[in-house]
Amino acid sequence: MQQELCILIHGFAGNPQELAPLAQALKQKGYEVITPLLPGHRMDRRRMEKITAPDWLHVIEDIVEHAIEEKKEIHLIGFSMGAMIASITACRYRTATLVLLSPSLYVLSPGVLKIRLKNFWQYMRKNHGLPPVRVILSNRSFAGSVPVHNLLQFQKIVRRAKRIFRRISVPVCIIHGRMDEIVDPKSSEWIFHTVLSTEKELHYLPHSKHHICHDSESGAVIKTVTAFLEKHHRHQ
Repeated sequence: MQQELCILIHGFAGNPQELAPLAQALKQKGYEVITPLLPGHRMDRRRMEKITAPDWLHVIEDIVEHAIEEKKEIHLIGFSMGAMIASITACRYRTATLVLLSPSLYVLSPGVLKIRLKNFWQYMRKNHGLPPVRVILSNRSFAGSVPVHNLLQFQKIVRRAKRIFRRISVPVCIIHGRMDEIVDPKSSEWIFHTVLSTEKELHYLPHSKHHICHDSESGAVIKTVTAFLEKHHRHQ
């Protein structure tokens, strides 16, 4: 039996650690797992290099093309911007499934700002005062920590993905945290209703923020993804 391959794609200004708990769980389930570091990114989160959107796409495309040559079944799993890259790739190549975690379609929308304000006031009520600087900084968007050039490349990825969702027909599983402080959860709803896939799932996590693989409901993420992949296993 040919081992099935899971390609896990991290988010903008992030690294594979964002998906580490899920990657480990999939390895334990017997899947081959690849978690590439996108060009220009650094594991220590230093400033990004001047890389273009096609550079990010080509890295994943090369992995997929090699897997196709080896006749492997491919599961694309993307987090945040990685979900956009996974979607673009799934539109170009034959894949078994597509999993989108906190897909970054609508970033810093009014809904997201409302969630941030709610979190701010909850902290003040609980702790009887303003949050320390470290808490405020941890709630910042990635937009404040990377060069404008890279933000423009991120936007190119999002715009391209939005144009192709109507052409995606592969089985899709979408998971999003209701308390996402970076990407509006409505992103997932729009994608769910837009893709052509007849086999599609949308799951919301009531207590999770953006990094759902490291939040309080990470166990639910792992359970949902593994169940979805097993449901669409090509070699049952």
